[in-house]
Amino acid sequence: MLASDTLDVLVVDDSDFFVSVTADKLGEEHGIATRTANSGAEALSILEDESVDCVVSDYQMPEMNGLELYRRIEDRYGIPFVMVTGEGDEMVASHAMSAGVDEYFKKDEIAAQDRLELLANRIKNVVAQQRARNRYEMLVDNTPDEIVHVDTDGTIVAANSAMATSFGADEEDLIGQQLGHVVPGDVAQGRIEEGKRAITAGSAVTFQDSIGVRHFHNIAVPITEGSGDESFQLISRDITQQKRRERELAATNEELAVINRLVRHDINNDVQLLLSWAEVAKQSAEGEPWEYLDRIEDASEHIAELTTVVGDIVDSIAHGETFDLEPVPLEPVVTTEVEKRRTADDVTISVVGDVPSVDVCANELLRSLVGNLLSNAVRHNDSDDPTVWVVVEEEAEDVIVSVADDGPGIPDDQKDEIFGKGEMGTESPGTGIGLYLVNRLAEAYGGRVWVDDREDTDIPPESTPGDSGAVFRVRIPKYTA
Repeated sequence: MLASDTLDVLVVDDSDFFVSVTADKLGEEHGIATRTANSGAEALSILEDESVDCVVSDYQMPEMNGLELYRRIEDRYGIPFVMVTGEGDEMVASHAMSAGVDEYFKKDEIAAQDRLELLANRIKNVVAQQRARNRYEMLVDNTPDEIVHVDTDGTIVAANSAMATSFGADEEDLIGQQLGHVVPGDVAQGRIEEGKRAITAGSAVTFQDSIGVRHFHNIAVPITEGSGDESFQLISRDITQQKRRERELAATNEELAVINRLVRHDINNDVQLLLSWAEVAKQSAEGEPWEYLDRIEDASEHIAELTTVVGDIVDSIAHGETFDLEPVPLEPVVTTEVEKRRTADDVTISVVGDVPSVDVCANELLRSLVGNLLSNAVRHNDSDDPTVWVVVEEEAEDVIVSVADDGPGIPDDQKDEIFGKGEMGTESPGTGIGLYLVNRLAEAYGGRVWVDDREDTDIPPESTPGDSGAVFRVRIPKYTA
């Protein structure tokens, strides 16, 4: 029940006696603050300057009757209205209720009630209901959810500001339109069908749909108007960001699964090989265990390489959306990684031309990108005297780093798959995880990676048609302040 001391009521009647008695009793016995008017015109004049919670008005008044006054007040103020009629005005009362009047009483009924208790209680009830509606409407108008009231034939009855703003219209402009004229036809039809399902079930129905790149979680709530017409309210919450986060989480889980597979399978395999070769070396009857020692050395180097790559991948995943990019000088990174690979492997690596002194848009993992390109070119080269060439070309907005080799090359049907998670050839001693990291980093830097046949390039400049090998190229944007 509403606290009576929060109520302001305007009592309107051309009878001074009724106005006075009613106002006095409501105030003295029920704590309701009152104002009085003797005509509809006077009541409207008061409402121009003062705010009230409810109007109690007689029907039979000269110049402007109570029903006309109600319509004027409803159009402009929308506050609760209680109609008081005389004996024999039952038809008037019926019309008043049909028009939307909140309550009506006969004067003799009010007089028969001790201290106007019935009228006071009804005033408190209609004001409480109005305030609840106001709070609901405020919530609807201020929620970011798109809310629309729809008839079963698809006609929009009402819409909140979020719905209107989302589709570039005013709330009033949406009323009377077909839902299919506001949202795509197939989406509208699906929402209407769900609304009908909610009406049939007599309870709310939840479902999801999409409009372009936007994803929505919807609730269809059945509504039955006083006339018995069926309709439903549709509450649509934009869950695009949630869907994006779900996809990112799924991708992260997939990447972690790759790392798990790498650690559990590849690194563990090499450890087991180390143990078995060491045992063979100890038991060698010849006393010349060098072949096994060489194998132990190769496996150890591979474990070290895999450990580094795994650490870099974990770092790249940990960066996630906050992958901070900065200016990174390219020349020292290329030079350092080339020298590192020359030292670690019996391989010829030639840098063709000069490496431009330019900053690229990257981060500290750029060294891993270049290092893995070089490692891939060496590890997958089956020639007796493997050779790798490095070419860095500066363009207007990007830099292209090319790493070419004289190995077996990459079949055309594998060129798009070679950068996938864990892709590798059946004879490959590696895991392919390095190329996956290269691809991930290139995309994070705003660039891309691809592979060409070396015979289609001029790397090195003295190359001839038919030369075997592959050229891995990475395009990285130059840093601009």
